[in-house]
Amino acid sequence: MISPTSFLQRYPREALFFLVASFINSSGSAFMWPLTTLYVHTILQRSMTEAGFVLMVQSLAGIVGQFVGGTLFHRLGAKRLIVGALLVQGLIQLSIPLTNSWPVYIALMTGLGFTFNLSFPAIQAFWKEQRRELFNIVYVANNLGMAIGTSLAGVIATSCGEQERSMEVSILPPGSSATAERPQPATLQPAS
Repeated sequence: MISPTSFLQRYPREALFFLVASFINSSGSAFMWPLTTLYVHTILQRSMTEAGFVLMVQSLAGIVGQFVGGTLFHRLGAKRLIVGALLVQGLIQLSIPLTNSWPVYIALMTGLGFTFNLSFPAIQAFWKEQRRELFNIVYVANNLGMAIGTSLAGVIATSCGEQERSMEVSILPPGSSATAERPQPATLQPAS
């Protein structure tokens, strides 16, 4: 059996940086999915359907981003395209919490989906030697990043929700209930 360190030492140093960068990038993107749903529903006061719509638009923009990224790869080169796409993506992510406008939010999420996938063709075509193996390793890193990013967002959202509920209960006057003003879910009654 091959140890992970000897396995990774077979590849160029740049490949390891791409592996780590791909993992971090996909983790950050997947981290956004559950938080996007919560942000749209709780902060922007939109329905869950509209939150799903934003994620759909983001995914569709990602498909377009891959096509455009393939074209830009031949014009700009891999390094310039990857660095440029990551910088624009970072700026978009920093500006998302600064808006409360629904149309601006949709535009930012569309841009985020576009720029996230813009660099994928360049990342996957970067190496000339060992292309298949490196493609597979980057693919695994992306999938691990997606799984870990989504899981971490769920853990953070759950812990933030518990802290919010405990703060809500601690600021209520004695004898009142945190659930008194919230509508209770309807229960199904058996047909008689």
